[in-house]
Amino acid sequence: MEALGPYWLRRILLHLPEVQVYEGLDARTGTPVLLLRGRLEGEVLAWPGGVPLLEQLPEAWVLEWPLGAVPLERYLGVADPERLLAWTKGLLEGLAHLEAQGVRYAPRAPLVLVKGRRVWLVGAGLKALEGEAGPALLELVRELAGEAWEAFPLRPALEALARGEVGFREALRPPGEALGEAGPAEVETPVVQASPPAQPGPASPEPPEEARPLAEPPAKPPIRKPLPVEENPTGPSPVPESPAPEAPRRRVIRLEDAEDRPPFEPVEPLRRGVRWGLFLGVFLLVLGVLGAFFWLRSRPDPEGPYLMEFRTDPPTERAEVYLLEAPEGSRLLPGALLLTAPGRAEFDQPGVYRLRIRAPGRDPVDYLLEVPGPSLVIRLR
Repeated sequence: MEALGPYWLRRILLHLPEVQVYEGLDARTGTPVLLLRGRLEGEVLAWPGGVPLLEQLPEAWVLEWPLGAVPLERYLGVADPERLLAWTKGLLEGLAHLEAQGVRYAPRAPLVLVKGRRVWLVGAGLKALEGEAGPALLELVRELAGEAWEAFPLRPALEALARGEVGFREALRPPGEALGEAGPAEVETPVVQASPPAQPGPASPEPPEEARPLAEPPAKPPIRKPLPVEENPTGPSPVPESPAPEAPRRRVIRLEDAEDRPPFEPVEPLRRGVRWGLFLGVFLLVLGVLGAFFWLRSRPDPEGPYLMEFRTDPPTERAEVYLLEAPEGSRLLPGALLLTAPGRAEFDQPGVYRLRIRAPGRDPVDYLLEVPGPSLVIRLR
């Protein structure tokens, strides 16, 4: 893990020809930070929708990382539609604010931090991050929506924004108002038609039909009244005459010994010989299982070579695996590069090998590998 002063570079978020953005860690406080390296021209704007600048090192700029925020690239193709709608509105508001200040900024998934429904834009004001905001926002939201892009409510407004037909403020309006004059008329017309029929109820023939459901609730009690009357005939005849037969009559079941019933058949205990035979069978079965277990343990392992598979999670990441120590009888040289994962490595002797795993942007990790064994998964999160 590379260090810049009191900061550690954990992983790279964005690599551009002029600027590289890293996820870092403050070694003094343990808090995450953002580090910008490269040709840094311009200035990072201080505004509510952006992350502030903490300090300027000779080799990098350090920005604050909002507590609990994550990059928007984690939700590519799997974003929740409701939350994506809130994020899109936040991006439109932030880009409208930047446009009013004369700042051109192209949002990118690694440089947009989100927490709940709030959105932060990273590096607004730097020349290396300038670009056309409309097409960049359209492409970003399309990648986030994935298969739900066609049904996304702001899709027409974003497409019109990318073509330059509307601005950021107009795209924040409802879909009908953002695209032209025909939209609002279609939205307002059914509202005007739906409200008058509710007021002049007695004038038109339809309102009496709508008023009938209002008269049904008082008609329901007569329907419910016969229900207790129908239950009474199921009981004895004097029940309707009594004023308060609320509690149901309890049923009493008596268990009496009948003289004509035969007694229960006695269960005879197992004979002594049968019990000893059963015990002996269980004992022999246990001995057989133990013997098979120790026999399998004592079997010699097949001779080498031994192929071991190394995987990475996610599979697109790469990691180098070096050999530090090998068991006795192995002809592998310590310090040699075994493989670049994912892939397979060949070992000539069984035993425990000490390996060192290196990955870009991460500290090397030593690992003890037992050969033969299952495949090894290197998690690079």
